[in-house]
Amino acid sequence: MGIKQYVGSSIKKRREEIKMDQETLQDYAEVGATTLSTTENGKANLTLEVLEKILDPLGLEIVIKIKSIR
Repeated sequence: MGIKQYVGSSIKKRREEIKMDQETLQDYAEVGATTLSTTENGKANLTLEVLEKILDPLGLEIVIKIKSIR
């Protein structure tokens, strides 16, 4: 699973866990239906600003981990 698919599925899973529909998240995040749909389907190339707008109402954040270099 690529990063876009992982982020999209995580967003969808969290949205469903808190019983929020896509329209409500669109309103809170101030993004369009296409943006949210393509994000949840792992097809969107989002800016960090748009990603943050989507994550915030869901109580999610991006955490960057440093992987070891072999």
